[in-house]
Amino acid sequence: MQSGLEISSSPITVLAISPGVAIGPVRLVKAVGNTTNTIEEATINPGQVEAEQAKLQAALDEAVKELDKLSKQVAQKVGPEEAAIFEAQQLMLQDPELLTDAQSLISKQYFSAPAALKQATEHQAQQLEALEHEVLAARAVDLRDAASRVIRLLSNQTGDQENSSPGESPALLVAYDLTPSDTVHLSSQAVVGICTVVGGPTTHAAILARALEIPAIAGLDPQWLDLLHDNQQIAIDGNQGLLYLQPDEQQQQALTTQMRLQQTQLASRSQKNQQWRTRPATTADGHRVQVYANVGDIASAQSAAEAGAEGIGLLRTEFLFDGRAAFPNEQEQFESYLALFEAFTKSTPLGKTMVARTLDAGADKPFAALERLIGSQKEANPALGLRGIRIHLLHEELLRQQLRALLRAAGVNGVELHIMFPMISTLEEVRRLKLIFASVEQELEESRVALPESTKLGIMIETPAAAIMAEPLAREVDFLSIGANDLYQYTMATDRTNSQVTAMFGRVEPAVWRLIAQVVKAGERFGKPVAVCGELAADAKIGPLLAGLGVHELSMSPPAIQSVKAALHAHPFEYWHEWAFKLTQAETAAEIQTLISNSAI
Repeated sequence: MQSGLEISSSPITVLAISPGVAIGPVRLVKAVGNTTNTIEEATINPGQVEAEQAKLQAALDEAVKELDKLSKQVAQKVGPEEAAIFEAQQLMLQDPELLTDAQSLISKQYFSAPAALKQATEHQAQQLEALEHEVLAARAVDLRDAASRVIRLLSNQTGDQENSSPGESPALLVAYDLTPSDTVHLSSQAVVGICTVVGGPTTHAAILARALEIPAIAGLDPQWLDLLHDNQQIAIDGNQGLLYLQPDEQQQQALTTQMRLQQTQLASRSQKNQQWRTRPATTADGHRVQVYANVGDIASAQSAAEAGAEGIGLLRTEFLFDGRAAFPNEQEQFESYLALFEAFTKSTPLGKTMVARTLDAGADKPFAALERLIGSQKEANPALGLRGIRIHLLHEELLRQQLRALLRAAGVNGVELHIMFPMISTLEEVRRLKLIFASVEQELEESRVALPESTKLGIMIETPAAAIMAEPLAREVDFLSIGANDLYQYTMATDRTNSQVTAMFGRVEPAVWRLIAQVVKAGERFGKPVAVCGELAADAKIGPLLAGLGVHELSMSPPAIQSVKAALHAHPFEYWHEWAFKLTQAETAAEIQTLISNSAI
């Protein structure tokens, strides 16, 4: 063997990526996601520049739409943390610097659109790889993955194939690399394990493998790709980071037994979690915590009901406004809300609460229809600009129309309607919003429109100003809902739309945790329930700790509901309360992470 590599029964030490043991036939695959390396530096004629630039822009726009659709699918089927991977890729493709560099290559050096994007992407990817921060450097893979999607569109190649698998029978994938786009479509029924040359535990492909519960290792010697062949029996240990290229009979028996045991445990855990589909969430000693769902369309409302949501804790009403040149009128909104309410309530016995957030537009949530109302917005810092409730207060009729539609739909369906307003900063805003709501409700009553018995009004705590003023705000409303993602962004001065720093959102910072605790105390003082919606609530290690702080309601994507309920029930309330208090004393993110890990034992 010219390579000098020898196959033996002794395991090879590699990198542990995703836990679990897998044994099965090899399936050699070529990762289809990254096509940037296959693009030649083709050129165009000077007269083709404008057409080529337009072609590139169109492909970028289409790729962003594909990624938006994919992120929503992943949020429903896997979870919000994994969906954020593809949201970050959208931001990468919308980076003005990337577009400027690529368009300049087209206009000045007459590169073709694919060649220009490849070079611009590689320039940024190499800058990321040169960073000392491991997580940020790993984002180069995501950038190339996102650019490959655009290049496939430019080349008229087919894109993602949902539920695609490398073979009909279960196999162990062996590849040089797998991108996030490759990994997310894998099935644990078709793929027993993953073995790659490159990669690490912090890559997004690794995160997806763990979420999909597929054992994985990395660090394979690239020469093995030429020496291994399809259907050759190998094994991996994703717990210890071991590769068995020629397991002997005794090893095969032991590894097979271990794999079957973990499959049995996985099935048992899944079955155990399934019991929570029809049970309300409680701690081990019976303390109630409502577990609701975040939904953004009728399909996700149905998924929420099937997963065991006790209500909808965040109805993203933006689903009615996205991708439209003009906003829907009141009747269209009414019909859509009614259909969504019915899709949820007819499928669940657990509750009929609907917490609808009024249109949260602006910043990272642009809507084409808004331009007809407020003009084209080119803000230097959109996260601090015209967004959320600020748009409503400038254009009151937009809010009135939405309130009328929601109240009418709730009156017909009989749901317990809660309405909450996003991006609150001051007490004056809340008082004005209450007056607008009261005016709308009175108008409908005078018109003899059927209304819900009682509609509760709440606000989202997303800014440090609102968190600091939580006590006076709590006096004015019926409930508080903490938008953890934005609260993190504004507290830590970390732009969640900036792909260079999105990796920071994986941590729980002491400042954010203390602000959440402060809001909970304000709610307790005035007898107002406090909710948390977003990725923190969806984490089975963190959700119970939020309950321990005194949070009444956890709202999350449907896939997380049963695991959070099960985790919450593992200990009595006092246990979670003690650990949550310890977190308020922590001074670093590392301390908090250690406490979270220990509390889940």
